[in-house]
Amino acid sequence: MSSIEVISGRPVARLRSGGSLLRSLLDRLVLWNRVRRTRLHLLELSEHELEDLGLTRAAAHEEAMRPFWDMGTRREGRS
Repeated sequence: MSSIEVISGRPVARLRSGGSLLRSLLDRLVLWNRVRRTRLHLLELSEHELEDLGLTRAAAHEEAMRPFWDMGTRREGRS
């Protein structure tokens, strides 16, 4: 059985069985890989595509260089 806690507005499952823990770890690895690929894709976008997203080349580069596990949002004036 699992319980759910809310951390930073996102539900987090507390898993007790080994299989569920392994599944949770695999899901996290898949998510981190998707985040990494998406961020690196920012480096391949044209100036026009970045403009459509409201990003500068410098902001896209900064986002692409973030560690894959850092999935918090960053806004101007915040670190």
